[in-house]
Amino acid sequence: MTELMVSRVIEDVATLKALADPIRMRVLELAMSEPERTWTAKELARIIGVPPTKIYYHLNQLEQHQLVHIRDTRVVNGIIEKQYGAGQLNLTFHRRSGDEPSPAQEIVSTLLGQTRDEIEGGLNAGTISASSEAPDPVRMVLSRNVAEIPQHRIAEFRQEMLALMRRFDEASVAREGGAGGHRFAMLVAMHPLGRP
Repeated sequence: MTELMVSRVIEDVATLKALADPIRMRVLELAMSEPERTWTAKELARIIGVPPTKIYYHLNQLEQHQLVHIRDTRVVNGIIEKQYGAGQLNLTFHRRSGDEPSPAQEIVSTLLGQTRDEIEGGLNAGTISASSEAPDPVRMVLSRNVAEIPQHRIAEFRQEMLALMRRFDEASVAREGGAGGHRFAMLVAMHPLGRP
């Protein structure tokens, strides 16, 4: 079995392009949300809402770039069924100088669009509330902050943000004594701003 990486930095254009697809991003999000679990193509297709025949192409793309791994296989009705799992707990994107910016821009567009669609869908369905009085399981927090961070502490700030997300996600993986948790999506973007 391939070992699960804690963090992976994506900096090659081919992998960035492989990620610039809403279906592949959703597959990866599911796999990384429960890193110890394995998923069959049929399970992923059902949850995402695409035909099983379509999901195989996307799984192959993710597997080629080692974003998901085949963790197990078994024979079901004479057909080999693969069990997929995440290749890492979290991803960081880094564009090397000289690379074409379009794949990174596609990923940004995909992630922002997916987040917008999930929030709008939840607000319309009543499963998300923007009210500060709403119960925690349905309350959305949407915030944009600007912080001035000393140059020598920028890396520390990034690491602390990632560590905080991992700490709470690890608690859900452990199931905190068997109690089911509520799933939340977080889109974290830290980008430099030009001087005013």
